[in-house]
Amino acid sequence: MPDSSPPGVLLSWVDLRTDPYARSGDRDRAEPGPTLTLLFDPESPYRRAIRHVVLFYRKPRHEPRGHEDFAVAEATRKEIEKLSAHDPIQVELRPWHGEDPTDHRGLFEFLDPAVQEIRDRFPGAPLVIHISPGTPAMQTVWVLMAEMGLVRPPFAVVKSLRRAFRAGRPAVVPVSLDIPTFYKAFQRARPRQVASAEETVFMDPRYFVSDALKRLYTRARRFAQLNVPILILGERGTGKTTLASWIRSNSPFRQEEKDGSWPSVPCSQYSPETMRAELFGYVKGAFTDARQDTEGLLHAADNDTLFLDEIGDISRDLQRLLIRALEEKRFTRVGARTAEKSDFRLLSATNLPWAALQERLDPDFLDRISVLVLEVPALRTIRDDLPWLWDHVYRQALRRSKVPPQHVRLDDAHHRRIVDHLRQHPLPGNLRDLFRVAYHLIAALFDEPGAEQDVDALVQEALADALSRGEAATDRRDLAKAVAAAFAGGEALDGLLPDGALLPTKEVERALRRYMAEEIRRIARAQSRRPQELCDVTDRTLQEWVKR
Repeated sequence: MPDSSPPGVLLSWVDLRTDPYARSGDRDRAEPGPTLTLLFDPESPYRRAIRHVVLFYRKPRHEPRGHEDFAVAEATRKEIEKLSAHDPIQVELRPWHGEDPTDHRGLFEFLDPAVQEIRDRFPGAPLVIHISPGTPAMQTVWVLMAEMGLVRPPFAVVKSLRRAFRAGRPAVVPVSLDIPTFYKAFQRARPRQVASAEETVFMDPRYFVSDALKRLYTRARRFAQLNVPILILGERGTGKTTLASWIRSNSPFRQEEKDGSWPSVPCSQYSPETMRAELFGYVKGAFTDARQDTEGLLHAADNDTLFLDEIGDISRDLQRLLIRALEEKRFTRVGARTAEKSDFRLLSATNLPWAALQERLDPDFLDRISVLVLEVPALRTIRDDLPWLWDHVYRQALRRSKVPPQHVRLDDAHHRRIVDHLRQHPLPGNLRDLFRVAYHLIAALFDEPGAEQDVDALVQEALADALSRGEAATDRRDLAKAVAAAFAGGEALDGLLPDGALLPTKEVERALRRYMAEEIRRIARAQSRRPQELCDVTDRTLQEWVKR
């Protein structure tokens, strides 16, 4: 471990035969076992690099405290603390109440949550997973957890070699099978743009409860296999970019070397000219700042995937150019005369409703990018998934806020009450609202660490602040959507009215009327009919609703 790395945390089972010391084969003397070798051997790269040790040991519930495993663990703890007296290493013992040390499933069900909890307590520290001690089943579970991407980085899997068995090898060597699993690929695969908070929430189908999420990811898995454009619809904060990453990671249109920076464009952040250069590339002299030939994202997406986010903001001229690229798999750099080839698969996303997308995009272009369509559900429609989503969001918020988890602990009862409150709110910001709640809670709990706190009062205060409609009320469409969603679901409006807040009914009414007017007039144009043939008010009234 490099000298500049933060102190590491060692995770290890105890070895009944050789911890803390083993007998040498040729002399009647003590020889450091695997745990002491890793921590204190002069040849170990982890010497003086570990500040916390978690020793796991087996303690069946029916056996007394003096069981052999506990005795070995306690002896190892005392020896570590003795040898590190001048530079103390903290040691904690973790019992596993399993009966069978060869029970792979039981070991995994114990280790998985334990490792997640330890990672949350030490968010930036490298975890050193020591597989030398323990039964073969224990060692196998360690390796599989690491290879399947179930241990969040930074971490290293290592084994230690006692001096008598090194034969010229180092005291500690890394262990890696480098299996190209989906979970590892997904964790690495982020599009080439700054990830917002909701994009860090890993939508793991194993946790899905609602039929809507299950259906969405079943269809996404099917669509992922085809080199056909996919359009992802969904409100802001629902995780559309996350779904795009999932599709790419689960498809044949992915080049591993591009994981972490695969081509994507947030369309709203570019002018038409800049975006054309970004997508197609340019040749030297094509414009003032074109000092050298430059490849664009279409070139980078060859045999891979291109993601166009906020597709509704793309210019009409660029839409026509992209139609050719989609149809012919060919494009021309800005200022060039010869075409180049790129066999890319297109994913695009938007938070615009379908009607608004039809108005903004050329019909031919919209037809081509929406061959397959996926719609990400809003959180208010998948409330059964809120418990696991909240748990994931809260953990992510703790890591992002850099607050020591031990200073902001909430018990399970508090988390259940938070989820119950979230179920009653329309959550127009979706995952962004969950993160807002989490950050408010963390700030409130961390304000006076160690002081006597009324946690229930802090939770209520943070919920009220985070879910206040003050911000969203300035966006009439968002508030109107929230009210309309509550009406459609037969839900109460309590979540829209925290203490002291007012519901601006006139603003909501105007926003709803404007939406109806725009839709009726759009349909009338499409059908070559008069608006009053579709509703019970005149076109003049509809125009007034739009203006307001």
